[in-house]
Amino acid sequence: MRTDMKRMGTKGQRAALMGALLAVVLGGTGCGEECVDAFDCRDKGTPPEGQVWACVEQTCTQVTISLGEGDAGTDAGTGTDAGTGNDGGTGTDAGTGTDGGTGTDGGTGTDGGTASCGPLPRESVLGTLQLQTGFSVGESAPLSTEVIAVVSTPGPTYSLFGLRQTATGRDVFSLGTWPDVMLGSSALDTVLAPADRSNAAGTFPSYFLAHDGTRLLAGYTKSGFPAPGSVAVVDAAARAATDYLNAPDNYTAVGTTDAFFINGGGLDTVSEGKGIYALVTSAKPYAAVKVVDFPAQVGASGFSAIASNNITVFGYALPDTYVNVAYAVAYAKLGEALASRTPVVLTDEPKVDVGTDFNAAAGFGNGVAMARGAYGASFNFEVTDVSRFSLTPGLGGGQPISVGTREPVLTATDACTSVNLLSSLGSDLLVGVTDVNGRRLVRIRQGQ
Repeated sequence: MRTDMKRMGTKGQRAALMGALLAVVLGGTGCGEECVDAFDCRDKGTPPEGQVWACVEQTCTQVTISLGEGDAGTDAGTGTDAGTGNDGGTGTDAGTGTDGGTGTDGGTGTDGGTASCGPLPRESVLGTLQLQTGFSVGESAPLSTEVIAVVSTPGPTYSLFGLRQTATGRDVFSLGTWPDVMLGSSALDTVLAPADRSNAAGTFPSYFLAHDGTRLLAGYTKSGFPAPGSVAVVDAAARAATDYLNAPDNYTAVGTTDAFFINGGGLDTVSEGKGIYALVTSAKPYAAVKVVDFPAQVGASGFSAIASNNITVFGYALPDTYVNVAYAVAYAKLGEALASRTPVVLTDEPKVDVGTDFNAAAGFGNGVAMARGAYGASFNFEVTDVSRFSLTPGLGGGQPISVGTREPVLTATDACTSVNLLSSLGSDLLVGVTDVNGRRLVRIRQGQ
């Protein structure tokens, strides 16, 4: 079956996966203490000036920081890239810091002792980010600092949806039609299951929003080991009630027609350790199947993306270092795993040579884009660049996917413009950007 499916092409592979989905339907980071690292403390609210949250003896504690000469005050909303850290879904604040990126330092956070970002020259769309050869900028649109994840429907008309995080809620909203982006006046529904609605502060949002052609998927976790969690399946047209499913350690997810692939530690009644779990949504009751196995020892769940040619990228955080790694998995293999209920061994698949840690991933044409960088001293993700890796299907005869070398898309020349979200818009890339001009989504295309 594997050789035949590799010869099918995209449409044939989709049909084969749908057959596997139908067969499945017919056949029927955290710990016990308050925190394991500083990222678990981000929902504790804004600390007093000159202090940050730290995890001290498994307890969230405010500690004093020493700012270098010329630093421009508090974080002001640098956030990270819509899914940072690997702590069972706590992430960071995706640009929702003290003033949403519009305060004293324009969302730079501490600036490492350099001059204030205010007087620096900046481009109105990309700020101080530098666009690289081979790519072009399309439209841009303002984005609320409360939106921590964005997903689009298939084109050519793109309807956008957003996951909004506030102190009292985790809700899914319509964002309108690109590029006329505006947060809806009321939520489509809440992500929180009924039992958790009275204690939103005790939940940690997972920084993803996925779409399966009809429904939306979002999730959250709570303290514990493994981190208990839940995902919500929201009907975008509000024709059916939202379904809530058990999903420990859920961290990221991607969607395809009538299925979601969730990077976590279990789903519904299936609990087989960290990996990728498929939620088949083509009929009710939904079916859950583990389709990708991670190594026995991993640090945490990781990132997920799907390219326009349906090649998926899944990853996890390494133990001890928590550096993220990723591998490319052929669409056909996911269909086989669904049909046979035998998971793909992720480390047997081609590795994406990112070259450093990364904290966001999204499909970008027939490839994947990743925000690369490392964690800074003040617990913010410092994006050095957004880079693309092409993904080419293997030829007949069982040849593996070919992963291209790194192509820089955007590079950061300083900390004065932050990248805090990656998503897909058809074959293009949406990048969340924050600086003194506010927060916005920017469309990046391949080609000049």
